[in-house]
Amino acid sequence: MTGVTESASSPMQIALICPFSFGPGRGNITTVRRIADHLPAAGCRTTSINLDSMNTEKRNELLAQSGPDLLHAFHAYHAGPTARQASLKLGIPYLITITGSDLFDSKIRNAPETRQTLIDAAAVTCFDSLVAQRLEKVFPHISGRLSVIPQGVAPFPVQNPFPDPDNNFHILLPAVLRPVKGITNAIEALNPLAQEFPSLRLLVVGGAIDADYADKISEMAAALPWVQLLGDVPYQQMGSIYAAANLVLNSSVFEGGMANALLEAMAMGKPVLASDVLGNRSLIKSGENGWLYQNNIELQDIVRLLLGNPGLGKRIGIAGKYFVEKNCSPKVEANSYAALYRRLLERK
Repeated sequence: MTGVTESASSPMQIALICPFSFGPGRGNITTVRRIADHLPAAGCRTTSINLDSMNTEKRNELLAQSGPDLLHAFHAYHAGPTARQASLKLGIPYLITITGSDLFDSKIRNAPETRQTLIDAAAVTCFDSLVAQRLEKVFPHISGRLSVIPQGVAPFPVQNPFPDPDNNFHILLPAVLRPVKGITNAIEALNPLAQEFPSLRLLVVGGAIDADYADKISEMAAALPWVQLLGDVPYQQMGSIYAAANLVLNSSVFEGGMANALLEAMAMGKPVLASDVLGNRSLIKSGENGWLYQNNIELQDIVRLLLGNPGLGKRIGIAGKYFVEKNCSPKVEANSYAALYRRLLERK
């Protein structure tokens, strides 16, 4: 097995354990792909262990071939147990990145598997300091092993422009279709504004994860011509969708840290409006680089303000872009993980 202390130039072998690798574009998929793309420049060789597309035999075979020095699992419940079992078998450390429901969904958070994987992990990471505070309250035993590593982001290329012959006001809501994303609540809150402002359009981009919830959204959209369901748009094509947006909305009930969709919107210079929940507070300073809302009235007031003052949206969008350029570099993100890997391996 390669040891990182043998040579300063020896690349670390890292196995990234991801619960999801295909299907609707979840944040975990985006996060793991981005980190995997940037880790080689930080001195790491990576192998992706995708739990939704590999059986146990295939995982073990790939781990044996790659000979990892360390395992990095994304999600304490969905990926943590696999990392823990492989760690015991291979005699190497593992770390857990908290991504959202493993902290904020009570059933998942309180599951014995979640607690055990966090107890045995060599380190735990999350995306921002506010989530870290919550983590240490819920799981006090991880104190001293917890690191905050902000997510990175880069702007998308714009390929084919989104068609808009009528010059409408587009609110983009990028989210997979499941209840925690609060999509039905957002539609209900925006409906009075759509009657008041005929140019308002809501573009919902995301694949179905919860079939019943997706059916409910489809029924609502069928009765509301201002709502368009674009489905699961390939990641490479999202630049054109973001470019067409006048405002990007996040209506989530909870966020595990810096939401990828908000980061992407800000990187594209688009103003953002997000529910005032823990993960979103770490990214948005309301009125400075975006807006937070606590209820439907606040959501409606901000949208109405932007409909009447497009220059304000442009100014806030520029401020958001500056914020992510300064604080959310994918290179810095990868270097931070690589530095943590080195520290953990030096303790062996």
